[in-house]
Amino acid sequence: MVYVDESACYLLPLLAHTWAPCGQTPMVIEQAGRSHLSLIAAIAPNGRLYVGGQDQPFTSEDIVWFLGKLCSRYRKRDLLVIWDGASIHRSEAVKAMLRAKSGRIHLERLPAYSPELNPVELFWSHLKRSLKNQVFTSLDELTVAVLEQIRLLEQDPKMVQAFFRKKEIGFITN
Repeated sequence: MVYVDESACYLLPLLAHTWAPCGQTPMVIEQAGRSHLSLIAAIAPNGRLYVGGQDQPFTSEDIVWFLGKLCSRYRKRDLLVIWDGASIHRSEAVKAMLRAKSGRIHLERLPAYSPELNPVELFWSHLKRSLKNQVFTSLDELTVAVLEQIRLLEQDPKMVQAFFRKKEIGFITN
């Protein structure tokens, strides 16, 4: 079982409140536009984390590619994918893949407007909090920072497992 969701990290800086000595207001100077990384992640209750990304919005074919990668990670078992009802998840390309891998992948859709039921939302929150108050001048710099945070989480499966302890999610996964 894996939970899947997409998100984006923009070059526009995420700002958080901070402290500074009186009279020394911290300044964040940015020159970014709307460039962003499109990211997709799958997390499992055992602490496994799978992330894909690109510098353009995801297409149906990208979703099929990611599901194919998940299938290759879970070669010996059928795969239960729990995700939201985004239109890209219901595309013809995804339906064709399901027909081609009949019985191998089972998709379950979360109820509409219920991000609190998806532990991947907690992963995105954690990732984006770690990027606050930083300025990235290129997608390459942003990619390096994102990959570093992902690497840290991959090395700490207990942290990923903690995303499943939220009461709304624990009810479903236990």
